[in-house]
Amino acid sequence: MKFCNKCGHKLDDDQKFCTKCGAPTPSASAGSDVHIPPRNNAPQPSDTVHVPMPQNVPQPQGSTANSGTPAVPDTNAAIPAPPEVTTTAPTAATTAVKTTSKKRLIIIIAAIVAVALVAVGAGFGTYKAQLWGGKTVPNPADLGVVKSSKTHEFTAADVEASLHKRGFKTTIKQTFSAKPKGSFIGYNNIQANKRYSTGNPITVFASNGPGVPQGTHGQSVRKIQKSVASMGVPVHYYKVIVTDQKTPADTVIASYPADGQAVSDTKTGINIGVAEQGNGVGYDIVGQDKNQAQQQYASAGFNVTLKPRFSSKARIGKIVDSNPKPGSEANGGNLTLYYGIDASGFKDAVSGKNAYPNDSYAPADGLVGSAAPVTGKYCTTGSDCIDFTDNSSSPGEMPTTVSSEFPAQKSKDFGKTLLFCGSTQQAYCPTEDGRLQSLYTKGSGAIELAPYQTAIGYECGGVWQEDGGCVNGKFVGLDEPGGLGQMSGATYDMGPLYIYFPVGSDMSKVTGANYFDKDALAQAQKKKAVDTSRPFFIRRDKKLYDKTSIPMTSFSTLNPFAPTFAALSSQKLEPFKPAPSDETAYYLVEGPQLDWGSLPEYVIGGDNSSKDTAKGNDNDKAAQPTTKDPTPDDIVAATTKGDFSPIAGNYCNESNECIALDKTGLLTGNQNEKIPNGKSQLILSTPENTNNTWGSYAYPAKPNAPFVHFHGSDSEAVGSTPTNIIYVFKGSDTSGWYTEGESSIPNPDFNYNAADGITPAPTDRPYLTFLNGHSTTLITPPSKEGVFYLQQ
Repeated sequence: MKFCNKCGHKLDDDQKFCTKCGAPTPSASAGSDVHIPPRNNAPQPSDTVHVPMPQNVPQPQGSTANSGTPAVPDTNAAIPAPPEVTTTAPTAATTAVKTTSKKRLIIIIAAIVAVALVAVGAGFGTYKAQLWGGKTVPNPADLGVVKSSKTHEFTAADVEASLHKRGFKTTIKQTFSAKPKGSFIGYNNIQANKRYSTGNPITVFASNGPGVPQGTHGQSVRKIQKSVASMGVPVHYYKVIVTDQKTPADTVIASYPADGQAVSDTKTGINIGVAEQGNGVGYDIVGQDKNQAQQQYASAGFNVTLKPRFSSKARIGKIVDSNPKPGSEANGGNLTLYYGIDASGFKDAVSGKNAYPNDSYAPADGLVGSAAPVTGKYCTTGSDCIDFTDNSSSPGEMPTTVSSEFPAQKSKDFGKTLLFCGSTQQAYCPTEDGRLQSLYTKGSGAIELAPYQTAIGYECGGVWQEDGGCVNGKFVGLDEPGGLGQMSGATYDMGPLYIYFPVGSDMSKVTGANYFDKDALAQAQKKKAVDTSRPFFIRRDKKLYDKTSIPMTSFSTLNPFAPTFAALSSQKLEPFKPAPSDETAYYLVEGPQLDWGSLPEYVIGGDNSSKDTAKGNDNDKAAQPTTKDPTPDDIVAATTKGDFSPIAGNYCNESNECIALDKTGLLTGNQNEKIPNGKSQLILSTPENTNNTWGSYAYPAKPNAPFVHFHGSDSEAVGSTPTNIIYVFKGSDTSGWYTEGESSIPNPDFNYNAADGITPAPTDRPYLTFLNGHSTTLITPPSKEGVFYLQQ
């Protein structure tokens, strides 16, 4: 009896091959050792291998030992070991077994390799197909995105939408650049045509147009020069005076637009203010205690006046602005310092003679309806900005504040003035409390701000009118037939209106009084609340209303779009939209507001230590005045041809506010509405080239007139208030302008009553002085403090 060395099957002694697996059988009888002569490297006889004999061979289920059928081992059972064999060298039989085993092993290995290769190939194919292992972030052109027909740029929104289709998560981040707003700029920390996980969001940069990059302030001017230059708009650098020793020279301390704000006018571009030590009103005056600042500048030779303005909670009682502006070079003179107040200080700030002692028209008691304390720049969190500008520029003039968004094409002189209360034909709050129906009287601290022509008047033929009549859409004056209140084709149109909330006002008293639209309030309550530590206003949005115009058939027709300033108790204002939220609020932008037009140029890498106060940008330099004084005839002859060389130069008043007149007649400077948009092209006024009295009282129409008259030619074309200015000859006699009674000296119909208390302007130098809007009325004769003298 013996067993198969390969599978352990029981064999007869004479069987040479296993009947189960076919393997050759040992030649010796069972239980004996087989001696095989060794090979050279085979184990020696002493290296006998002992293999234990099987004890029990498992039988398959259902079989018996006497059945005569060879038992088949259970495939789940262990294979029994072969009988103990002592080998000393391979026989031919064992060699055949090894050869067969090697072939089987090679086949198995080859199969495994083939399977592995197929798996690798499949994995590579699926990886290539981006079914796993992330996806490639393509260039916009490979995404199938089409460039905008207007900007010829890929838009960030289209790139984002295409990435979404490929399974990427995205976020859009706005950043300033020279590309048009909304254009695609690039990705954040990834590169196109490389693979990234779709689980990690991709930041898509969208252009917000040109602007001042966040963090520009406080940097060296050389460090930020490249970044602002990349915005693709003009960049101008100006020297800004500082008086402290903490701010290093050549540090950027101001800009327009402000740090992190977008450019509003791509032609004007970006202004950068750079710190320099010097004499004047320090840029660092903002934030100082008002009493300490007053003492500091009074001891430096300035005539200091304090005036209130609304401010944030942190700046109440501290300086918020000045005139001349912070950062201006100056050596003494008049200096107005504006300090912060909250809602509790508003009444005192606008109380007649207490607030405006130099205003000849201010009432002795009662409130001045012109809300000068709101002056400042206001912006939303989305960088939409509106300026409330102080439009008062000379002593004795009624204080006025105007909004930068008021439509100029419909304006008249007083029509732009922002009022918080008032009545027809005057800007002061009535003294009878029963007539005050404005929001101011409700005790919340909030006020309405409406341009005069929003609250008063009507539209006839698309033009605002205050009185007279309207016949078939055509205005008829009071002295014309049918001009007394006949109305056909007249309308009440919704005009600008703002609800202003100073610090300390109770907003709940307004929101809970049905002042705002209910649906608008519900929407606002779902958004971020306003920051009440800063002054803000809400602007009425005409786009949110279904109806913004109604017929006006008589003066008794109530205007639903105007606040109830007068005694019309039955008049109800259309519910206000939108309601207050952080998104809709226009917040006061605090910090020094520079008079860029009056600052000297700063040259990067150059000598900026000079005290030259010449104004203007690189392309707006005024011509130097001639050494020979021109005669009136010289001036008329030249300016009639458009040559302003005889009178070109820089002109400044005693407050160091300056304007520049170049040889082409272009007048530039920051004088609010007196120079629309900061620039005005002047032409000589004569009775022949104007449709009013401009030039009728001036030289050469009046040979003994001490002045010539100029007006802005471009501003008339768009319907805005044009520049209206006179040039007074050196050495001329203007004494008759300051005394009541007949005088042989021609003048533009000055108000003699307003001359009391002012110092007449000497004519030892030629000067420019503005008239009042469309009329030739100056209100007050020229004062020494208010005129602009030619700088020699």
